[in-house]
Amino acid sequence: MSRSSPPRPARVIVLADDSLTEEGVTAHLVTDAGVNVLTPDTIERPDILLTIATEITDKVFARVECYVRQSAGQPPRLVLVADSPTPSQLSRAVELGLAAFVPRKRVKLTDIGNVVNAVAQGGASLPQPLVGCLLEQIRDQHGTDQKTGEDASSTPLTDRETAVLRQLASGFNTSEIATALHYSERTVKHIIHQIITRCNLRNRVHAVAYAIQNGLL
Repeated sequence: MSRSSPPRPARVIVLADDSLTEEGVTAHLVTDAGVNVLTPDTIERPDILLTIATEITDKVFARVECYVRQSAGQPPRLVLVADSPTPSQLSRAVELGLAAFVPRKRVKLTDIGNVVNAVAQGGASLPQPLVGCLLEQIRDQHGTDQKTGEDASSTPLTDRETAVLRQLASGFNTSEIATALHYSERTVKHIIHQIITRCNLRNRVHAVAYAIQNGLL
C-alpha cells in the first residue's frame, strides 16, 4: 500500500504598508514548514494573501484586487490584519475572498502564524463583533436593492445547512459545530463544502455573509 504524500505547503504572499512589518512577518513565517512564503512579484499563484495594514485604504484593496484578477478563477484566500473595518470595508473584503480577520491591536507573530495555518487547512475566522458589522452593511444594501427594484435570487438551504451556517456565524470551528449539532467533523466539512460549491461562494466567511444576506441570521 502506497503512502500518501504530505500536503503541499501553503503558498503565502505577505503584503504590508511598511517594509519593517512585511520583513518581520515574512521572517517569522519562513520558519514554518507548512508555509511557503512567496515574494510579492512572483508569477506563482498564492493560496493566501496575508495583508497587514494600519489603515484600510483603497490602495490596500487595489493590491489585493490585483492578485484576484490574476488568479484565473481561483482567487487566493485573504487574511486581513488591521484595525476595525467599517461595514463597507468588511463587505468589500468578503467579496475579495476574506477568510480571516485579525485585529491588529496587540496581535503577536505567533497569532498571525496560527491563523495562516488554520486558513491553509480550510478554516476561517471572523470575530463575532464583525458579524454584526457585516449584518449592518448587508441590511443597508438590502434596503437599497429594494428601493431600486433589485431582488437577488437565493439558493434554498436545507435545515441542517442553515444550522451549520448559524454555528459558523457564531464563531465556532468544525469540531465545536460537530459537538453542538451531534454530527461528525467529516459531516460538518461535507455540509460546508456543499454550501460553498452549490451557492458559488469563496469560503466560510463568504458563506456567513450569504446566510446574513438571505435572512438566516
